[in-house]
Amino acid sequence: MRKTESHPLVGAVPGTVLIVLKRSKIALLWGTSHHPIVTINGKTEVLPWGEHRLTIPDAQHLSIDVYVNERRSRSLKSTIGRCTDVIAPGPARIVEYSAPAQGFCKGELGPLGTTRARGIVAQFLIVSVLALICGFMAVGLLGVGLAALTGQLGELRPPQ
Repeated sequence: MRKTESHPLVGAVPGTVLIVLKRSKIALLWGTSHHPIVTINGKTEVLPWGEHRLTIPDAQHLSIDVYVNERRSRSLKSTIGRCTDVIAPGPARIVEYSAPAQGFCKGELGPLGTTRARGIVAQFLIVSVLALICGFMAVGLLGVGLAALTGQLGELRPPQ
């Protein structure tokens, strides 16, 4: 875990909030075209993944709502990983959002270095099963191709 003090954008910048938006490296559910939608104190913005410093007075509460919008014609769900929180006023506020690796999991919102992407195990299992299926298909096609090249394809057919 990273410590707040060692982060390069943390410093005495009064009247600002640092928002860090992270996504899992193996999240196949959305690509780089899907950006998180962040609503802060009623103002909605689409921000790219990464770190953003926003100007918000230190004396003001921070009401934040973050989610990833997935718009597909056959999708039953249009928001993924929605998190909502209210952060007390104070200097050097830092909020980190970690999007889930799977759409059925929740995202996490919290202090810097405390959030994790949920659904990584499920995503890894899905990718592993798909890779195994593709491997079996490749071996089968390779066997049929070799049988066709050596002239043994006719011998594989049952007698009629």
